Amino acid sequence: MGLFDKIKGNNTDGTTQSDGDTSEFKSIVIDTINVIKELKNVAAANHLKPTELSFKLLRTTTYYSDEKSENNEMNEEELKLLLDDSFLLNPNLKLTQHYRVEIYKIADQEDDHTILPDITLSGNKSLTKIIAMVAQSHDVKYTSKLEEKMIEDIQIKKIKAGILVGIRDQNMYKEVKKIVANIRVNGIIDQNQTFVVCQGVDEVPSINDDLIYHYKKKINAKSSDGKVDYSKRGFVLAVEKDECIIEYIKPQMGTPGRNCRGAYIPVKEPRKANDIPIGISANLTKKESETSIKYIANRGGYVNFDKGNYDIQDQMEINEISFKSTGSIDANLGSNIKINIKESDILKDAIGAGMSVETTEVHVQGNIGSGARIKAKIAEIGGQTHQTAYIEADKIIISVHRGEANGSDVEIDRLEGGKVIGDTVHVKQMIGGEIIAKVVKIDNLMSNAKITASEILEVTELKGTNNKFIIDPSVTKEFNELIESINKKIQKLEEELKAFPRQLSAKKEFIEKNKPMAEMVKDKIMELKRTGVEPPVTLFAKIKDFQEKVIDYNTFLQTFKDKKEELQEYRDELNKVQNKVFAAKIINHSAWKEFNEVRFRLISPPKDVTYNPKEREIAREITLKDMGNGEHRIIRSGEYSSK
Repeated sequence: MGLFDKIKGNNTDGTTQSDGDTSEFKSIVIDTINVIKELKNVAAANHLKPTELSFKLLRTTTYYSDEKSENNEMNEEELKLLLDDSFLLNPNLKLTQHYRVEIYKIADQEDDHTILPDITLSGNKSLTKIIAMVAQSHDVKYTSKLEEKMIEDIQIKKIKAGILVGIRDQNMYKEVKKIVANIRVNGIIDQNQTFVVCQGVDEVPSINDDLIYHYKKKINAKSSDGKVDYSKRGFVLAVEKDECIIEYIKPQMGTPGRNCRGAYIPVKEPRKANDIPIGISANLTKKESETSIKYIANRGGYVNFDKGNYDIQDQMEINEISFKSTGSIDANLGSNIKINIKESDILKDAIGAGMSVETTEVHVQGNIGSGARIKAKIAEIGGQTHQTAYIEADKIIISVHRGEANGSDVEIDRLEGGKVIGDTVHVKQMIGGEIIAKVVKIDNLMSNAKITASEILEVTELKGTNNKFIIDPSVTKEFNELIESINKKIQKLEEELKAFPRQLSAKKEFIEKNKPMAEMVKDKIMELKRTGVEPPVTLFAKIKDFQEKVIDYNTFLQTFKDKKEELQEYRDELNKVQNKVFAAKIINHSAWKEFNEVRFRLISPPKDVTYNPKEREIAREITLKDMGNGEHRIIRSGEYSSK
């Protein structure tokens, strides 16, 4: 069949025109595969601008070609095949459309007073999905032709954009119908509306093979403020049991697509460049699926690569931790990794200045440098710690300590001006410094020390002066949290109870004031009943109102009493907790020296009770006793109490 019906002089409707008089041009019907090109041709032939012309779609004919035949016109049943993805994804399939359109002069069109909203089309990058956006409008009005006109407008825009018409566009008709129905009810389009005009078949890109070292992703060289911390270089990369440390992604062929212009979208063959052999020890398991091969850790530890094999180990021996050699080590407390640091030269640092180490166990033969930080479950230091070093662990063992240590169980050979916070602390020799713990034991105490305990402070031999021995129950975190919790409850109840007396007084005053009237009403009711007269409802209402006020007062009074009892219980609990100071004691197995101070600290009300032992005084145990009436006395005993 002919694709073009170009008519000069007469159009298909018999309307005449001449080249020299454009006013006689009305319209022309054309069969074409390129409407835009025909618009330009007709405009040129009739001395018009393309913008003066528009067109109306009269009919669309779809043709397909494949490996068997060419240019087959598709009937209504065959068009349904285009809903089948497998049919569309035949690489040999080609789709074309011929359009019968009526090209007309816009100025000569009769206005049917149908105002259309502004409709714009857009698509994704591959044009497998075309979206229409119907703009918000207060001017659009419902007419019987609005739905038809909106569909025509979209179809024209699709043709101009080269989008196939009438294919996989069922959603368009449904959405336009909904918008028109909304206009009919509300009279406006109150907000922008978007919907899918037509949907092709999205291609799925092929996946190139890849080798992913998951365990290396744990390196976080950025500090909390976002700056790069060059000391963190991932020397030790900790992993947990059942964690995937390495994964090989197999190459996977994608699937082609077809866009809304009918174009076939091929996909590339996947690249295969990372399929290398990976050797593993018995501490790793290989799990393979259709898409990947995963190497899973059978236990916690760190990844060690040696002689082409990967292994999970839990012990590491290194000479030092420094900025130049390893950088900081962050292996987390639950990693089960034990790090042994062998540097023992007294003139060198086994853990260098500014380095941080976090792992399950750290065993250091040598010294800890300035600003170094250790966080572990077990930390053992064979050398000395710098005064700015910090160690935090459940179990801490240090030879010479000058920095700060915080742990549950702390053992120190010699404490020289450092600080120790713990539950149980044992120091063999203390020369200055500070200890804060529940239980403290010092074998040899020199001078200038500050020791605070909440339960027991024990010294085997006191050799120096200017030491402070303090019993303070509030030094433990648990104690402070408990005290804070009780105090909050007390404050809340005290605040609630402030309003009760005034309200109780007002309620009681009302009852006492209205009691005579209530008695009179009650007597009146009884009198009327005796004479066989039914008392008025208003009298019963007055009695009921008064009784409700009495019940309310009694309930309020009981609440007041309950809250006062609760407050007293909290105060008793607070006193019980604070009275732990009376169970605590200071034990000195040697003779006291003067210029040492013993102090017991009371919490509520805040009060310190002090005592300065005399030279060569024998006081094996010193405790605090509550004498009553707010008086507290320090008790010194030359004998040991039963433990």
